Amino acid sequence: MSPRSPKQFAEIREERKQQILDAALHVFAEDSYHGSSIAAVAKRAEVSKGLIYNYFESKEEILKTLIVGIFDHMMKTLQLDLQKPLSKADFVRIIELSVDEVVKTPQRWKLYMSLSFQPDVTPLIMTELMPKLQPFMIAMSNYFIGKGHEDPMTMMRYYSAVLDGVQMHILMDPQNFPVDKVKQMIIDQFA
Repeated sequence: MSPRSPKQFAEIREERKQQILDAALHVFAEDSYHGSSIAAVAKRAEVSKGLIYNYFESKEEILKTLIVGIFDHMMKTLQLDLQKPLSKADFVRIIELSVDEVVKTPQRWKLYMSLSFQPDVTPLIMTELMPKLQPFMIAMSNYFIGKGHEDPMTMMRYYSAVLDGVQMHILMDPQNFPVDKVKQMIIDQFA
């Protein structure tokens, strides 16, 4: 057997890192962020506690990597140029992806939602997430300005609240929730 190439080592390292992140998402969601430990993450990931520190400096870094990773995945999938005004097609794509991702990977979103409802977690992640969220929020607000809304920030918050509620209901009752009808209602109301 020949030695591994640098590319193979990089792939193995990335797979191991993802294994740790997936385990951490489960542990943080099930035991709460503050109620969990690196040891619990290591056990769930089936790696040594010491190995985790080869990938992450702390439990907080794991949390930030998780949350930022989810946001980055969504933005990469959307392929939006936030330097340009959002079009109706962009906005429809945002709505569709926001619903379809929950349907496609419900377990990940259940864990994410339960983690996001832990009030002591929010301050830890906002320093990392806010610089990424701000351009998106401005683009959304500008979209609502273009639609003639007098209070675009309130409209954006209302839109977000509707979408959060829909996502939660999909997770609570995936078999009976009328995903396509509700998705179209959101598009009709906001796009």
